[in-house]
Amino acid sequence: MNSSALPPFFDRNLTLMKPTISFPVKQRHKIDCLRLRSWLVSLTLVLLTGNCWTQITAQTLVSDSAQAMQQAAMQALEEHWQGSTDRIEIQMSTIDARLQIPVCGMPLAATANQPGNGNGGRVTVRVECQDASPWTRYVSANVKVFRPVAVSARALARGSVIQPHDVTMEELDISQLRGQTMGLSENIVGKALRRSVNHGTPLTLDMLTAPVLVKRGDTVVLIASRGGISIRHTGTALQDGEAGQQIPVRNNSSERVVQAVVREIGVAEVVF
Repeated sequence: MNSSALPPFFDRNLTLMKPTISFPVKQRHKIDCLRLRSWLVSLTLVLLTGNCWTQITAQTLVSDSAQAMQQAAMQALEEHWQGSTDRIEIQMSTIDARLQIPVCGMPLAATANQPGNGNGGRVTVRVECQDASPWTRYVSANVKVFRPVAVSARALARGSVIQPHDVTMEELDISQLRGQTMGLSENIVGKALRRSVNHGTPLTLDMLTAPVLVKRGDTVVLIASRGGISIRHTGTALQDGEAGQQIPVRNNSSERVVQAVVREIGVAEVVF
């Protein structure tokens, strides 16, 4: 076969020649521009993704620090009430997301600043980071302290002397109550109310007083004791008197006014 008659894609040794593709100058320039544009778009995406990742990472670190603060504060409060016989409920306040909290390289130290009465309510916990870059933050919480307290079993009028059936025990959150609550109904029976109360009212110490055993104008037995000898007279109370209270009493026989201590209903003992 004449080599000049061979197809253009075969050389003289009958080997397949690699086809070549050539582009005009303008078309090559267009392709280079497309490649450059694609490269720039890819670079922009990488930069944007990196920036977003940095923001997400920073937000995650701040969130983790806030969570660590709350956990440390909660642990401090739980330890504070660990030995309590009351039922305790602790609700931590949400930490402001705008608050910048550095990451601490050491375990956080927390101290509960609880009022001396131990009745719960709004409390503050001091949280400290003690690494090379120390810082201090404060976390608040609401502590509910549930305790059995005496409440009125029915509506009671002012001056009423409380009887056993007038009181019942109920578990209440004492952080919401004012005054010193009464835990045992036995300590209330026999006391008088300073004011009227409705059914279900928690009874506090400031509501109670010793009952009036002698009222002004009452006729009382006036006892005078000395040297093992007791003399009884009839007298008239000149003011109301509770158990153990000293009041003026007029001796009905001599019309003399003496000071006497109320011992029981209708009985007063002369003070020498």
